[in-house]
Amino acid sequence: MGVQKDAGELLLFFYDMLVNKGESTVGTQEVLTETNWDGKRINFAYNYLNDLGILKSGGGCGNIKSAQIFFVMRLLPNGINIIENQPEFKRNFGFEVNLGLIKFSWGLSEK
Repeated sequence: MGVQKDAGELLLFFYDMLVNKGESTVGTQEVLTETNWDGKRINFAYNYLNDLGILKSGGGCGNIKSAQIFFVMRLLPNGINIIENQPEFKRNFGFEVNLGLIKFSWGLSEK
């Protein structure tokens, strides 16, 4: 799996947690626990999203299992637009998404 697809899945995870489930923040530990990805993979995906400017997030010093410490507080409007506009999501991340049934490579979550 490439960085672009990983970033798309991570963005969907943030959307699911922050928008669908109403969490106030999602951090490194939650991503590690949910995905079982190694730290390097998480860093590439998170940095890709952060560089797109679609996350309101912060970070701390250090790392957890080689993953940089971060927390995402919310998705910015452009991030939500990308997720909720299926052609735009596919153009940015290379795969289609159905928000009624968000499917992750590490499992399945129903809305």
